[in-house]
Formats: sequence, C-alpha cells, structure tokens
Amino acid sequence: MSRRFSTSAEERINAARGYKAALHNEHVSAEAKQHARDILHGLNEQDARRELSEENMRKPYHRHQRRSSGGKTPDSPQERINAARGYKAATHNPLVSEEGKQQAGDMLQRMDDEGARQEIYHQEERTKDPIRVAAGLKAAQRNPLVSEDGRHRAADQLYEL
Repeated sequence: MSRRFSTSAEERINAARGYKAALHNEHVSAEAKQHARDILHGLNEQDARRELSEENMRKPYHRHQRRSSGGKTPDSPQERINAARGYKAATHNPLVSEEGKQQAGDMLQRMDDEGARQEIYHQEERTKDPIRVAAGLKAAQRNPLVSEDGRHRAADQLYEL
C-alpha cells in the first residue's frame, strides 16, 4: 500500500517518527502496527531527510524557525520575559556555539526584560490578604532565623494591622 504524501519533508519525517513510535508501543494493536509499517514503507523517510538537508544547506538552521520573530523584540511584557529567559539560557548552554551565544547576548542587550517585569507587576494591582499578612508576621516573630530587630518590626507591623 503506497501512499503519496504531499506534505513538506519535515512533516513526513515527523509522521515517520510517530509511526515508528507506534511500532514500539506495547499498547498498540497488531493491526495498527501493520498499518504503521505500511505507511512507513510509503513515506520514504530517507528522501524526506535528503530534501530537508538540501533545504538547510541553503539557509541557516534554527530549531524554532517557523515561530522565530526574526530578531524582533516580542510585543507583550510576558513574551519579552520569556524570550529573555531563553536568551539567558542560550548564553550559558555549552551546546550553543560562540556565535549563537553572541547573538543571544546582543538580543538581551536590545530587550528590556526588567522593564517588562515592572510593567507586569504594575499592571496587576495585588491586594494582599490581611489574614495571610498577619500569619506571615506572626511566623516571623517565632522564626529563629529572623533577627531580633526583624522580630520587633514584625510585631510593630502586626500591631498596626
């Protein structure tokens, strides 16, 4: 049973991964495994891999290529914070090339992740639950790691509540 797949090389490779996983899954029936074998035979994964490698020789590879912002700073504060986390991780990841670390560092310098954090903090006016505040102050008074001065401040604040 040979099927013609009109999807991209990357989609055919991903489909092959899924069918291979089905072959090794003990919860998949024998009939479904045979179907997966038939589909895999028609997928021609090697051609898809060859196509993908030829495509990638023409352009630089980035694993989030389709979702990549193309070097633009994300719009929302939360997106900026998440992007900054990724760039910070890239700068410390030993598997990232020096060029990649340099690009991540450049992006970090261009984006204002601390400003985004402040923006989110000020957007969400947080009202503290007075019962939880009182509980924290009482705990501080009994915590052996809190200094004597800290215990007195906690007692004063509790009294003001």
